[in-house]
Amino acid sequence: MGRCKTEIWLLSFKICLFFFCLLFLDSAFTTEKEGETKSYPLPINEIEEVISDWLRDSDFVVHKNVLDGGQIELSAIRAKAKWRILLKPHSALASDVQASFTVDDRFDKSQVSGLWASLAYYIKPSHTQYTAKDNRPGRNIPNGVLSRIESVVCIKATGQCDDEQFSGFIFKTIGLVLSTAHGLEGCSDIRVILYDGRELKGHVVKKDTHRDLTLIRINAKLESFTPLARGREMIAMGEKIYSIGCPENQGGEVFSGVVNGPQRRVKDLVYWQVEMKIFPGSSGSPVFDEKGNLVGIVKGRFRGGDSVGFLIPFGTIREFLNSGEITP
Repeated sequence: MGRCKTEIWLLSFKICLFFFCLLFLDSAFTTEKEGETKSYPLPINEIEEVISDWLRDSDFVVHKNVLDGGQIELSAIRAKAKWRILLKPHSALASDVQASFTVDDRFDKSQVSGLWASLAYYIKPSHTQYTAKDNRPGRNIPNGVLSRIESVVCIKATGQCDDEQFSGFIFKTIGLVLSTAHGLEGCSDIRVILYDGRELKGHVVKKDTHRDLTLIRINAKLESFTPLARGREMIAMGEKIYSIGCPENQGGEVFSGVVNGPQRRVKDLVYWQVEMKIFPGSSGSPVFDEKGNLVGIVKGRFRGGDSVGFLIPFGTIREFLNSGEITP
């Protein structure tokens, strides 16, 4: 009888141990799966310095661990937020970066997108306007703003109209793009260029020439989008803002500016006046506060200059989306 109890106890112990191992392996597999990997044309020492500075700028405490094979592991902590970044030499002048970000042990891919965007800006200088002392591309743009870059699109329209090029942004993963409406009259062929370079045919499903807003549908399911739930109807005088768009056929350009005047009323509509570089093609660019919350869309610039512009406020965007039907 005693021997039988011992065998049953051993069998129960082995079963528990088996399920514990399965749980451990599943956790390890999930962690690995959630980590994203990309390659960059930077030596490992340089990319380690760039990422470490980027993390410290966001008030993370960074720890560095040198591993075998020239690999470097970076771990960063700020309250309940944690980064784990593994750097591997791809060649003498290139590196692989694997990154994962968690808050309360839950993965958040939007923050990882901000890291990728920051590295892309560091590698590919642009004519982005910076006002901080350190003007290296990819620096001093808030992470919340950088996380929105992949949702911004470039739009080209042709047909019985002047060839038009402007900007827009994805606000629903089912393929809905929001932009301005001016210049679209008579345009029959609309092309939407995504952040990754894909060019897709677009169809206007809703247009309001009075509010100067339009909805364009593309046949694609997308991961990156700008949520409207935290859009802001009121912004303060002197508040810093950031636009992302496609001025002069350059995709993913970021410009910083400030609100330099009260709301301007034109008939029954209002616009924010801003001091910000606005070029041909900037119309339709989403504009964000420092946390990446949508505050408006670039309507255009003051004639005779390129530094005074006007934004369609978020309240007008909300009214447009809530009025009328969307054409299938």
